[in-house]
Amino acid sequence: MQFHVAQNGEKTGPFEREEVLRRLVAGELKGSDLGWHEGLADWEPLSKLIPPPIPNPAALPIFGPTTTPGAAPIVPAGSSGMALASMICGILGLLLWLPCIPAVILGHLSLSAIKKSAGALGGRGMAITGLVTGYLMIAAIPLIAILAALAIPAFNQVQIQGNQMKAVNNAKQIVLGMKQYAADHEGKYPATLEPLFEEQILTDRRLLEFPSQLNVPDQGWEYLGAGHTDTDPGNLIILISRKADRTKKKIVARNDGSVSVEREDAVP
Repeated sequence: MQFHVAQNGEKTGPFEREEVLRRLVAGELKGSDLGWHEGLADWEPLSKLIPPPIPNPAALPIFGPTTTPGAAPIVPAGSSGMALASMICGILGLLLWLPCIPAVILGHLSLSAIKKSAGALGGRGMAITGLVTGYLMIAAIPLIAILAALAIPAFNQVQIQGNQMKAVNNAKQIVLGMKQYAADHEGKYPATLEPLFEEQILTDRRLLEFPSQLNVPDQGWEYLGAGHTDTDPGNLIILISRKADRTKKKIVARNDGSVSVEREDAVP
């Protein structure tokens, strides 16, 4: 069957049906253009005379959002192995600092590879996770080290002061025992500290020991009360630590019962 076509007021033809269909598909003709063939009473739109063929969905190509007709669809081949490695190193870096460095390096390499693959590689999220955790720990570890460097000396100082106070309390108990001994012996102090334990005035020999922080070689109490009485001048030193501790200080006990921590160069 042959068709006549009226387009913009101009009539052409006759054409075979296949030719008219070809021109419709090519856009040379519109479905609103008029057509006529033998047997028709009047001209009718080509879309009515020659309906477009119904496409088979199974035969149609699948176009993704980034593809164009005629191009093969891009299907991701899988996640980037470097991205996975970056994420694993970043997580390990939360516990062990060294993996943070490969986490950052692999993260940047994998992001670059993913970008160049134009969608063929996945794993962007894993790469970013590795980068974030890696950079976080790289920045955090030096900060922690600085805080530790500031905190450790302060902690040691507090510990030393605590041990000094323990030694001061021991010295006070020894002096108190000396005072009690003098009260029973006409005001005289013993020749050594041993009588204090022999007469059960003091029962805990640990009073003669020093805490480990203050215990330097040959450390101990130097007893200076022999030959003195409890009525001697109050500033008379009757007990003193034999060696200075690491802070160059000594524990000093005087006849008035006071015990203090004094610098070695300040002790007469």
